[in-house]
Amino acid sequence: MRVRAYRPVRLHQSNAPQIVETLTKDLTADGLRCLSPILIPVGSEISIELVLSTGHEPVTCRGHAVWFRTIPASEQFEIGVEFSEESEAIKRRLSGYLDRLISQSALVSI
Repeated sequence: MRVRAYRPVRLHQSNAPQIVETLTKDLTADGLRCLSPILIPVGSEISIELVLSTGHEPVTCRGHAVWFRTIPASEQFEIGVEFSEESEAIKRRLSGYLDRLISQSALVSI
């Protein structure tokens, strides 16, 4: 399930010196969508550092860009990233975080 979530994330392409520090727009257990000031081509391998909660260690894993889209009237891109190397501990942590977001949004909408 895709959940809207604005969380700090750092992306580093394997073959590029620049690190992108941005925000996610949404998350799933399998990947994320985020903004980027630079184009990250489809297929690019990416190191990901995702902050789920302030004061806690970030989630670190590997992934790859699966799509990109130019944002109209902007110099930014939306990037779709699929996680490709996640440990079971990271999967549990992401799933727990997404479950909490879903339950909080259910409580708010009542």
